[in-house]
Amino acid sequence: MTHNENRIVIIAALIIGICFLMGIAIGGYFIGKGGTRFKSDTRTVTVKGLVEKVVKADQSIWVLRFRRASEDIKDAQTKISADRDAGIAFLKKQGFKDEEISRQPTRTIDKLAREYDQNQATERYRYVVTSSLVVTTPNIDLVIKALGETEELLKSGVVLDGQDEGTANPRYIITKFNELRPQLLAEATKNARMTAQQFASDSGARVGKIRSANQGNIQIFGSDGNDESAPYSPTSTPVKKIRVVSTFEFELI
Repeated sequence: MTHNENRIVIIAALIIGICFLMGIAIGGYFIGKGGTRFKSDTRTVTVKGLVEKVVKADQSIWVLRFRRASEDIKDAQTKISADRDAGIAFLKKQGFKDEEISRQPTRTIDKLAREYDQNQATERYRYVVTSSLVVTTPNIDLVIKALGETEELLKSGVVLDGQDEGTANPRYIITKFNELRPQLLAEATKNARMTAQQFASDSGARVGKIRSANQGNIQIFGSDGNDESAPYSPTSTPVKKIRVVSTFEFELI
């Protein structure tokens, strides 16, 4: 093969290679455009599903706290033991079972032993003794009734300590919340689909499948309107309102 013939073969090969690369590039361009067009043709709508359900608590935790102060530690201990025994007798009289009542450890504070207490000179009593009883029961109505009868303790000389904020009143809890969750989310999904259908009808489309979903916020409110979602909210009421706000993205077809 002559030199000119070799040169012609090389040029032809280069031309074929360039054409091949241009073909790949052009094909990729049109494939990309087609994918973009397909994506833009898939219309969606994002809506929120809201559901609210009124539920009665199924468990109550009631802490009865006692406090005694004295110059003599034995006297303080004797008084706090008597208060606690009176509290147990009161609870049993109200109808609570032994297994629903638990005794908490007694705590004693010696004010003179506090090294950096600047009020020692003005303190009337040296020893402060505290104790408590905890009632844990599913009988919500019994707790409400007994709460209104605590004046009996006061008449017998027993004063319930409500010094710690938020502990004077019982806590009412929904222990079966996880059993309610699927039902609440199903109702929120139904509500969101109805809203999406309204949007779809305005644009002449129909609602398709869910593309994405976010459970969103689940809040528990007391009947007084206060948010009880936190573990230690300011108030607690026997009747709750559970609110679920979830976000959904639906296809429009």
